[in-house]
Amino acid sequence: MLSIYGIFSSGMVLQRNAVNCINGKTEKNNKVTVRFRNKEYIDNYQKDGEFNIEFDGGKEGGPFELSVSDGVDTIVFSDIMVGDVWLVSGQSNAQLPMERLKYKFPEEIKNPCSDVRMITIPITYSFDSEKKSVQNPEWKAADKNSILEMSGTGYFFGKQLTKELNIPVGIVNASQGGCNIISWMNEESLNELGKKDYCERIEKWKDNKKIAEVIKNTSDAQKKWDENILSSDIGLKNNWQELKYDELDSSWQKGVIPSDFKELNKHGGVYWFKKEFILSREQIEPFGKDNPKVWMGTIQDADKIWINNIFIGETAYCYPPRRYSAPSNAFVEGKNTITVRVQKNGAWDVRFFEDKPYYIFNDNTKVALDGEWKYRISCECDAAPSQMFFEWEPSSLYNSMLAPCFKTSICGAVWYQGESNCWIPGEYKDLLEKMICLWREKFEYAPEDFPFIIAQLPNWAEGYRIETNKGGGWPELREQQLQAFNEIKNTGLAVLIDCGEWNDLHPEDKETVGKRCAFEALRIAYGRKNFSYSPKCEYCEKNGRILKLRFDCASSRLVNKAADKNEINGFEFLTKDDESVAAKAKLVSDTDIEIQLSDNAGDIKELRYLWKQNPYDVSLYNEMGIPVSPFRISL
Repeated sequence: MLSIYGIFSSGMVLQRNAVNCINGKTEKNNKVTVRFRNKEYIDNYQKDGEFNIEFDGGKEGGPFELSVSDGVDTIVFSDIMVGDVWLVSGQSNAQLPMERLKYKFPEEIKNPCSDVRMITIPITYSFDSEKKSVQNPEWKAADKNSILEMSGTGYFFGKQLTKELNIPVGIVNASQGGCNIISWMNEESLNELGKKDYCERIEKWKDNKKIAEVIKNTSDAQKKWDENILSSDIGLKNNWQELKYDELDSSWQKGVIPSDFKELNKHGGVYWFKKEFILSREQIEPFGKDNPKVWMGTIQDADKIWINNIFIGETAYCYPPRRYSAPSNAFVEGKNTITVRVQKNGAWDVRFFEDKPYYIFNDNTKVALDGEWKYRISCECDAAPSQMFFEWEPSSLYNSMLAPCFKTSICGAVWYQGESNCWIPGEYKDLLEKMICLWREKFEYAPEDFPFIIAQLPNWAEGYRIETNKGGGWPELREQQLQAFNEIKNTGLAVLIDCGEWNDLHPEDKETVGKRCAFEALRIAYGRKNFSYSPKCEYCEKNGRILKLRFDCASSRLVNKAADKNEINGFEFLTKDDESVAAKAKLVSDTDIEIQLSDNAGDIKELRYLWKQNPYDVSLYNEMGIPVSPFRISL
């Protein structure tokens, strides 16, 4: 029986002006023929029935049909376009679908760019070998339905390329939330780096019995904890969702949403929150015409929400924004009660994230939900048992999600990952360099040293309104990404330090992310000299009490976007006592910055720029609007 390996499907994009390859299996000694664009290609060598046929993609265009026949069976792939194919990989910010971004980009959802096509590799893991195929591969052209499933980063990257190149663009999206870089590397490469502990983990998980045992034990522990917390939740037992606000007794305390409820138990537990809001007849009327939306910001950890005892929706973990639709009959004229049941799974605060939307609305009316609420502890317990995510383990995604793509002809890759490596940032550059070399070797139908675009981590502060250089390792990891860009051939760096949200690990501005990644691709893959890289500090020299920094701006120049043009935000000195001291910096030419040294300059050991988890007021850019990457210089 004829079968095809890899990621072939109808609707796919093949690489233009390049050798493409299709491989698979048939009965031993069957002659396999591929027909594409009026040409015929025949397999001249088989090993145990496996075939590997190379063919010419030709110039961009389409749609075309490709057929594979072994004389017995014929498989036909239709609606094939020829253009440029790019791999987009990483963790959740590479994965984040347009469904999550539909409120920020409503026009994009209505009128997507159909020249972008994407395959989303199913999330699986494996430790024993490189897999040849993914299950039921499916390429889709962007339309108002399929776009919701597409990676936002990948879609906007592809859209910008189609705009500049006027060709179809195919995106192979192989990404998984929470993964570590080592998930995308093979055992051999990790062993060559001397990462014996990672290799031991791979060896351990090659035993399927151990995996099954861990899955069972983890599942049993979680089930036991879930049963305990449900049986202990007196709120559910006594139907607190039915209580109206004016029926609450003195056991309910007052609190403010949004805020952090630090006084609550530092382990696990369930906490109920209630608020009353008044609706006039004029407000009820538009709610009756279409289902209003209930937005409750972001909540740590899980929530269930009712309005007047009508269930609205639930979310099982912290990160997604709470965006629910409520039936029109959930509301009444006069007093209404909204109830939120929050389940906290670990030793952290119950949190309603600040600077998020808390309101009920439709096109005609809006009711605020922030302000005073009442809350009550329903039960408290130990933290939930730890979870095991095998797809975060070394080599797991490399084997199962990446390896099936190795026969695919691609232009290059976009890599948006690093959040999960911030706790040990110092090893990241070496891992990234090794991974890039590995991928360039394994993608045999890609250009040698194919372009590799690194999306640098944006600003983020773990949901706390802070600007700090302590904890988490984000500044150090950005530095590792910058060093990789400076040292590894044919790489690009998309600087995103102004694209994040301090209170959201998954910032929604993926349009800027995709565009900046595309700008780097256009620069290094297509030779577009009008697309300049982020300005790089070339050297720093001391002249009396002045530090002079000179930047490599390529064909562009430095621009200060601060309100006060006489001073650039973000520079600081680090003293020998590890104290931060603000540094006054000013732009003195298209490429030069001068910084005044303070009286205690002898105590200074570093000059830093935007060296924070979440720097505010990013102001130093080039003419294209690309920000200068955070950096530090030892003095």
